[in-house]
Amino acid sequence: MAEHSCIHIISDSTGETISAALRATMPMFGDVSIRYRRHVMIRSGPTLTAALDAVEREPGLVFHTVVESDLRTQLERRCHEIGVTAVPFLDPMISILTGFLDRKAALARPGAQHAVDERYYQRVAALDFALAYDDGNLAERLAEADVVLIGVSRTSKTPTCVYLAGRGIKAANVPLIGGKPPPDALWALPERGTPIVGLTAKPSRLAQIRLNRLNRFGEPDLTTGDYADIDSIKREVIEARKVMEALDCPVIDVTRRSVEETAAEILRGIEAGGQERLK
Repeated sequence: MAEHSCIHIISDSTGETISAALRATMPMFGDVSIRYRRHVMIRSGPTLTAALDAVEREPGLVFHTVVESDLRTQLERRCHEIGVTAVPFLDPMISILTGFLDRKAALARPGAQHAVDERYYQRVAALDFALAYDDGNLAERLAEADVVLIGVSRTSKTPTCVYLAGRGIKAANVPLIGGKPPPDALWALPERGTPIVGLTAKPSRLAQIRLNRLNRFGEPDLTTGDYADIDSIKREVIEARKVMEALDCPVIDVTRRSVEETAAEILRGIEAGGQERLK
């Protein structure tokens, strides 16, 4: 490994753009030990100086999204003096898009990728919706959703709804509980044109997740029941699949899928008009 095992993120906004890319990329390099130092809202000389002082104390690779010309010049010059590599994170994409679109990028401004615009408010509204309609709450108003997720406990319904909210999609979820019928409002959704997506997983995986949850949180109302019993879970999954078949909704097996992968499949189905079966 390189002598320095620290990555500095210097951003004129939240730093989430670089952080998300690193979360997606670093697992490809296996088990490596990296320290991350995040310096955000760097929009003035003093804040940049403080960030670069931290780089000098702990040298490493620097990724940045600083667009203001004077600050960028200061950053590049100081990193050269320290002897570290400074990578303008968005430059390659801007360069490629400039050629593809045959036009130059508009004058950049700090934090432009996180602008408070109509899409921002749409995402906030979608997140409020996902939290209000979590776990079958307000089931009588499910038709207001862009998509409704159904499945047994621990099939990632809630985190998937929250992730979809980040894309501006109003997602609600309804738990399918063994021995209990789903809410009547669910059966009316197909006629209203509201997409329904079933989430399922292998019983062995669900049992493992549920047992870990019990061990971690020790929920007294679950420890004496069949919540983590493999035979009970098998029955739950079978009953849930029967409901999904009755609703004729697409089903996604989330056993080996991340939340991001599941959400991508759901978005693909929505964009296709909900006509194709999700695998």
